[in-house]
Amino acid sequence: MAPPVCLRGPPELHLDHPISTIIKTHEENPPLGKGHSSSSTPPLNPCLEFFSKAITYSDKSQQNPPMYQPQKDLTEYEAESWKHDPRTTLRLIFCLRMVGRPNKEAFYKCLLWVHKNHPRTLAFNMKIFGELGWFEDLLEVLYRVLQKSIDEAKKKSRDEAKKKSRDEAKKREEEGEGRRKEYGKNRSNEWQKPRNRYWSNYDESDVEEEKEEVKTVTDVRIARAKSAVDRYQNDLEYRFLHDRVSEVFVEMLTSDVLSLESGEIEHISTASKFCPSIDSSYDRATLICENIARRMFPRHNFGEYKDVEEAHYAYRVRNRLRKQVLSPLRKALERLPAAKQDKKSLSLFKNRKRLIALEIYSKIIGCGGGGRDERRLQMKGYMKLVDILLPKKSIVDICFGDGLKPPHHVVALLEKEHGGDDEIAEVQWRRLVQEFSNKGKLRNCIAVCDVPESMRGTLKEMVCISMGLLVSELSEKPWQGFVIPLSDFPRLHKVEGDNLQSKYEFMRNIECAEKVDFSKIYSRVLQIAMTQKLSNAKMPKSIFVFAYKEFDKASKNDWALDYKDAWNNYKKRGYATVPQLVFWNLIKDSVAALEVIGSPVKFHNAGIIITGFSNTLLSLFVKGETNSRTYAARVDQVHDGIDVLSGLRLTPNAEDVMKWAVSTEELRSLFIMD
Repeated sequence: MAPPVCLRGPPELHLDHPISTIIKTHEENPPLGKGHSSSSTPPLNPCLEFFSKAITYSDKSQQNPPMYQPQKDLTEYEAESWKHDPRTTLRLIFCLRMVGRPNKEAFYKCLLWVHKNHPRTLAFNMKIFGELGWFEDLLEVLYRVLQKSIDEAKKKSRDEAKKKSRDEAKKREEEGEGRRKEYGKNRSNEWQKPRNRYWSNYDESDVEEEKEEVKTVTDVRIARAKSAVDRYQNDLEYRFLHDRVSEVFVEMLTSDVLSLESGEIEHISTASKFCPSIDSSYDRATLICENIARRMFPRHNFGEYKDVEEAHYAYRVRNRLRKQVLSPLRKALERLPAAKQDKKSLSLFKNRKRLIALEIYSKIIGCGGGGRDERRLQMKGYMKLVDILLPKKSIVDICFGDGLKPPHHVVALLEKEHGGDDEIAEVQWRRLVQEFSNKGKLRNCIAVCDVPESMRGTLKEMVCISMGLLVSELSEKPWQGFVIPLSDFPRLHKVEGDNLQSKYEFMRNIECAEKVDFSKIYSRVLQIAMTQKLSNAKMPKSIFVFAYKEFDKASKNDWALDYKDAWNNYKKRGYATVPQLVFWNLIKDSVAALEVIGSPVKFHNAGIIITGFSNTLLSLFVKGETNSRTYAARVDQVHDGIDVLSGLRLTPNAEDVMKWAVSTEELRSLFIMD
């Protein structure tokens, strides 16, 4: 077993320099949660709440909190989370470094808390940093642990110096006041001289104080080295962390040297790239190179160092580390492509979607105000979660059938400028209609379509026309094959054409207006039902309106009055309900929260408003269409144990997302020691 390492520092440190250390005795770790109040009814799982705060953490928000909104420090949330579930909390801390936009400040701040309260846990997990390729973070954590104590000591020293300076200034002020009284009013000219001398002496003392603070570069370096040595010698927890960081570099560098000697340079890690150079800033601050070099070339394994004095031994092994290890490995890395140098990042990318999902969920949690903007942001986040958690191919296959394209993708094949093919489009359309018919989709529905010239050739026009055609072909008689244009005087139009291409062109040429008269649509549906003597079962359950405007701007009249009149007319003619209105505003690019159309009739759902469009949203709409009260019913398939969709808000279970995100192979390697 190798003897314990003892840092010596640079030779200058052992010369006769009357510079005292700026590191004070390491304070005993306070008990976990000391001075910390916890809520009796926390709104969230403490781990989720901690991560949602950490992912948006910034130093500025902590330094200048709003006066009206006192904020807890991030470490207080961390303490609560750790008390609830330490292993998950540690994994979440590492997630801060692994998400799409890493929050390194929060990552380091949380690790400093772990070192202060659970130092062995942090030290024993240093090996994971090497496995993840986070060599620079190893050094930064070690540096910050050391620097925090230095900063605290400096602050205390500055406060004491300022207090001393204020006391001396006050004393000089009192002396000047005494001289002023002595000279009297009639000797003001003579008084001016000592007053000038007083201010002159004050300025000179300030300069002297500044000179004392601004030391030479050599003195500052020696002071830092002495602080690093003293901290290493006197603080056992810091020393243990220092040794574990050094061991990670030694293990990786030793393996890399063997790979280099065997010619397998593709197996070389980036440890040598990030290992500090001799006398670099990290090395001067922490003396890490000496510790690494001593472990790479220990005395008991190298006879040439047997009788060498300690100072010369430290110098020689540092130099040997540079010449025989770092320089050759760095030259080898230069010959490797950048992609091969970053193998760890490539392996982490496979699990990145888990972390992105967790990051999105943390932002959703932060939108808790309940206002309109918050709902929009939440819905946008939910849709992103669905895209991530449930593969697009899976949701398309579930909703449209294996190998089938969504309706607007099929009609896009008709566009010649995009390399379209009429025959392929026709075959795809027939299969799509047959698939939906077999599943009983959109059976008793009517489509109202808005096809203005301004939308010609756009994706949104393809969505509007394709959905209108699909609804018309899937409906039962007498609604089958008919659509209604968005018009002041709406009427049913028989879709003309023998194939998809001709039907598509017919839909494009339907004349539309800016507003629609819903009362006339309800009246026309009722008139046909009475003429054909339709039963309640044959009545259309939904009227789908595909438009490019807000609902309140599309209705020609007061919709509530139109609906109430329709309700009374339908009831008089023996029909139980008025068709539900599903208004889909396609003009918006981002998906907004589902809105329920206010009903003037109690206990009756008059309709819903869908805003925005995406392939996922269309798939969810199709999946839940058979339930007239929702456009996004529960998806049957689960993904990796997560129930992706849950009701209208599409909300996966928060704790399931968290557990899924932190269950990667890398994060499972983390463990708790104390």
